[in-house]
Amino acid sequence: MANPTFSVYSLADVETIIQHKNVGKCILSKEGGGRITISYSGDLSSVTTTATGFPVINKLVAKNGSIGLEVPVNSNADIYMRKWCSYLKKAKTSEFALSRLELADNAAGRRLSMTGVVPQKEPDEAYDQTAGNRMYNLFFAELTTTSFKAKA
Repeated sequence: MANPTFSVYSLADVETIIQHKNVGKCILSKEGGGRITISYSGDLSSVTTTATGFPVINKLVAKNGSIGLEVPVNSNADIYMRKWCSYLKKAKTSEFALSRLELADNAAGRRLSMTGVVPQKEPDEAYDQTAGNRMYNLFFAELTTTSFKAKA
């Protein structure tokens, strides 16, 4: 009987770092990173129609979007993110969008580099009888993706 073929995934294989030159950096994968969700804002294409009914396919280039970082409340990642948000509220405009977020998916061999990372707003606060997570919603100006040899 042949061995079944399947994929294995682990968030521990995803290395995520957020950094700003005046706040420092936080390695989310070591400091309490949780769920990460990336949403792309722009469309890759659109279709318009000329006055004579001829369809024109438009190739669009959009590299911006948003990212949701869900981290355990009071973890080192949460403490860093609160410090970062607090700093940016008081930062000079020229320093506001200097943050970068790097995500390396070692199993898939992909690296996502986001620049111009800023918080959408301060995270909502929730207090409960059990430990929970805090969601940070961020925007990024540009995302680039590169490939590398995946770790076995």
